[in-house]
Amino acid sequence: MLKVTNNHIHKFRVIKKKFLKKTRVPKPDNWKRMTSNQIWLRFVIQVIVVGSSRPAEVFNSSARLKRSVSYHRLTKMKDENEVKKSIHRVLREVGTRYVNRKTEALTHNLKILKGFKAGPRGLLKRIAEFTGRNESKRKVRYLMKIFQYVKSKGARDMLMGLGLVRDAIALDVRVQKVLEKVCIKLPKGFASQPDIYDEIETDLISKLCKPLKISGIQFDRMIYQNYDEIMQMEC
Repeated sequence: MLKVTNNHIHKFRVIKKKFLKKTRVPKPDNWKRMTSNQIWLRFVIQVIVVGSSRPAEVFNSSARLKRSVSYHRLTKMKDENEVKKSIHRVLREVGTRYVNRKTEALTHNLKILKGFKAGPRGLLKRIAEFTGRNESKRKVRYLMKIFQYVKSKGARDMLMGLGLVRDAIALDVRVQKVLEKVCIKLPKGFASQPDIYDEIETDLISKLCKPLKISGIQFDRMIYQNYDEIMQMEC
């Protein structure tokens, strides 16, 4: 699908040489060092960022807001309406878009997590058991299937951050802009088409990451963390 030339690879080799060493990459099985609440808050943030990342920054900087929707606090509530009210208040306060729909989504996602033995950690233990052919894509599709407001990009971003996939790329605006900068064209509307998204990711990993001898997660985090400097480079 994607046309990746030696010239493209050369440009990214220059980027790799300059930025990879200082790029922070999540460790494999990072989730094993996390609490149920820390995992749950990853789901909250992933839903909040849909539409704009600024509200997630507000949420992340407030211990009070995080306590208001902590896993332990919400799961102790017997009335689902109380759960929804707590989530809704926080979403409204951080200024995220689609507050009502996101409230419903997070209420649903909380129910799913509660249904696993050991809660959020139980879910991730289940996902970690996905091995073999197309392991990363199976994990992504599973997350997208059972959770609301977690789509192609968000599922990959979460799984990479939790240390559950390595050969994945979250094709956010930053990655798209850098690819455009080096003249790698992506098809329009791919974000809403999981199969096309998968094909693009596969091409980038096989045609770009492998020649560069880096994983998808290294490529992804390298661009995300050094985006402004990369965009100022002469390519």
